[in-house]
Amino acid sequence: MNNLKKLLIVFNLGLFLTGISSRTFGQTISDTPAGNNIPLDSKTLYEHGYNSSGADSPREDIDTVMVGSVMNYFVMPNRNYNTSYFGQSSYAATNLTVSRFDWTALNGAVTAQAVNTTGTSPWIKVTWGATTGATTVEVQEVPQGLSVSCVSEETTIPVWVIAKPTIGFSQVGSAYAHSECYDETDKLTAFYDFPVSVTTSSTQVLVNITVVRKDLESGSTLSTVTQTDIPVASGLFRVGFDDYGAYEVTITKITDRIARKCDTEGDITGSADTFTFGVMPMPQTGTIYHSPNNY
Repeated sequence: MNNLKKLLIVFNLGLFLTGISSRTFGQTISDTPAGNNIPLDSKTLYEHGYNSSGADSPREDIDTVMVGSVMNYFVMPNRNYNTSYFGQSSYAATNLTVSRFDWTALNGAVTAQAVNTTGTSPWIKVTWGATTGATTVEVQEVPQGLSVSCVSEETTIPVWVIAKPTIGFSQVGSAYAHSECYDETDKLTAFYDFPVSVTTSSTQVLVNITVVRKDLESGSTLSTVTQTDIPVASGLFRVGFDDYGAYEVTITKITDRIARKCDTEGDITGSADTFTFGVMPMPQTGTIYHSPNNY
């Protein structure tokens, strides 16, 4: 097979779930220039199709991105025309002096991340459009300044564009407030599973929230806390409390596995973005007295 047909398309998917280092979104490539000094976005390179959890995960036939997301792509130059590139210490475009690369992304806008003496860089960014469904990324290598050279065939990878995840509290209006009663000991471990309506193409959903605690009698604000990367499972996410008060919980962000890979976030739906939960004191019944019957 002609070496020009062996071009590797690789994804720059170097995002990791915060705090979960064992979950990555790709398989690193092996045919690389010397060294690991990745310029521009300083991310790990991943070969097309390896965008599920773990380096040993099965290869997928298609890569998934979000509408409106910006993704990074890199194509490995042909070694026969760009031998000196593979002796460099980084993937920097300025080290590439022979080939230019002509990119096309259907349903996406291509922006070169860098240019070199030959023109178009092997590094690009694609801003994906609002249309969901199947699309492609294509690239063609064109050697420059050589007396004899061959233009490569186009290398194409399939891409699937999906909608952003959405979330909102599933109970709205005056009936959405909920409260439970606790004694002094139990209030320290109080929690509530907030019901939400979620649309997503992933089984891995995380939310960020702001929790405002207010005094039960006066309604004055006692504290404001931000919590991040709370997992959502079966339409619920759990928040813990440790004191009496009316807690206004507001969803500020939703991401899923694909959204985090694309460095984007989903949408908060409608006006159902705040839910009030009351941690109420359990009344302690006092001593029973009798009244004199001689008054």
